[in-house]
Amino acid sequence: MLLLRDEFGKGESEAIVLAQEIMADYVLIDEKPAIRKLSMLNIPRIGTMGIILVAKEKGIIKEVKPYLDRLIKSGFRIDENLYAQALAMAGES
Repeated sequence: MLLLRDEFGKGESEAIVLAQEIMADYVLIDEKPAIRKLSMLNIPRIGTMGIILVAKEKGIIKEVKPYLDRLIKSGFRIDENLYAQALAMAGES
C-alpha cells in the first residue's frame, strides 16, 4: 500500500487495496489517476454519477438532474458532454 500512497491519497489507496483483498464487485471512485489504476488492475469501478443513475433505475430517486445540479453547485466538476449523456441515459434530456 505504501507504493499506492505515493500515487494517490490515503482514501484512494485504501479503497484499491481493500477492493483487491475482498474481490469487490465495484469501487466507488471519481479521480482519474485512480480510475486508470483500477483499469490496469481489472477492478470494476462506478463513479458518483453512475450511483445516481443506478438510484433512478432502481426507483430510489425520480430524477437525476437535481442531484447532478446539486453536485455541480457543491464544486463537483462534471463535463458538459458527460452531464448531457447522463441526462439522456436517465431519459431526461
